[in-house]
Amino acid sequence: MGRITSSRVALLATAIGLLAGCRADQATQTTHAVPVALRLSFGIKSFAIDLGQTMQLAIKVVSSTGDTTAAPAGLLVVSRDTTVLLIDSGKVVRTIGMGSTWIVASLDTAGQSLRDSVQVWVSCTMELVPVFNPSTKTLAVGESFTPSLVLFGCGGHLTYSDTLRWSANDAAVVRVDSLSGTTTGLLPGQARVLAVGKRFGSVGGVSVTVKAP
Repeated sequence: MGRITSSRVALLATAIGLLAGCRADQATQTTHAVPVALRLSFGIKSFAIDLGQTMQLAIKVVSSTGDTTAAPAGLLVVSRDTTVLLIDSGKVVRTIGMGSTWIVASLDTAGQSLRDSVQVWVSCTMELVPVFNPSTKTLAVGESFTPSLVLFGCGGHLTYSDTLRWSANDAAVVRVDSLSGTTTGLLPGQARVLAVGKRFGSVGGVSVTVKAP
């Protein structure tokens, strides 16, 4: 075997040093890898919901690589207008008034502050449901009662006011005070006590039976 010259020893030492330096650089790059960027997402930018309804929010944490996971327990969700909707149990929307507002979610995780928001419109159906109390009444001649009326809308979640005028479809059977609705039995028979609103018009009435004393 030939003798290793001093020049060859120097070259070998240089190569070993370069290799060690490359490995050190790789180790340094692995140790200081850039963290994956994260963001919060409601999955939608806006939605509409009826008054009186509830819904579960599906908020996700999304990485820059496209991976998604459910938001953890540290998530904070708030309503910007608590007269329109409330947030129950962290992620449940409960609507209490008509209008629009924003829901904002925030989360601090992995050294990052994440935030997303969604706009919500709360509306209601337009049906009107009159509820008379009582809905039917039996009177003796000379006896009186005063009916009441509540006007419900939006699936029963809203009540409306109106200025009412009361009347009878048969004034021979009952006498009705037009302002208060107080009804007095006059003669045996049947009649209807009717309510007409200044705002909503005719809204129905109460069936009245008058019996002889």
